[in-house]
Amino acid sequence: FPSFDKNQNLNFFLGRSFLKEEKLKYRNCSAKRKDVIFKEFDIDFSKTLFIAEGVFDLLNMPDNSTCLLGSWMDKNYALFNKIVENKTPVVLCLDPDAADKAQKIAKKLHEYCIDVKVSQHREKDFGDMTKNEINYWLNNAKPYNNLSRIEYLIKGISSGSMF
Repeated sequence: FPSFDKNQNLNFFLGRSFLKEEKLKYRNCSAKRKDVIFKEFDIDFSKTLFIAEGVFDLLNMPDNSTCLLGSWMDKNYALFNKIVENKTPVVLCLDPDAADKAQKIAKKLHEYCIDVKVSQHREKDFGDMTKNEINYWLNNAKPYNNLSRIEYLIKGISSGSMF
């Protein structure tokens, strides 16, 4: 899977083996992920940007989607700075096991006055969903704000039974 920067130059690539006996499942180039905006050439930063974790999550995502090539982004990442520079609205679509990271990324973007929504899917990664399922979760993404953050934190509190 190749990625091209805004000038159509190759800026990242990766491959994946589907052989069960293969020990090395993924092969990434040596570029630093924080310096890469995956598919930058295809992104319109004046429109809502959908952000997933990995390349396979992008396969059924709508236009104007990119991935983090991982599960983290902050002010040290090129994508983060491009979003802030352009005031790009964002919908975070990280995998269910990265829900805490999605909240932290949303908080950081919100601090820069970026309009952020967070997908509430909890059963499948976007790479395992149909287009209809993806559209449902994108259309029902919850706007991030201080109240939604507090609600998320409260839901994460484990408490013992009183009985």
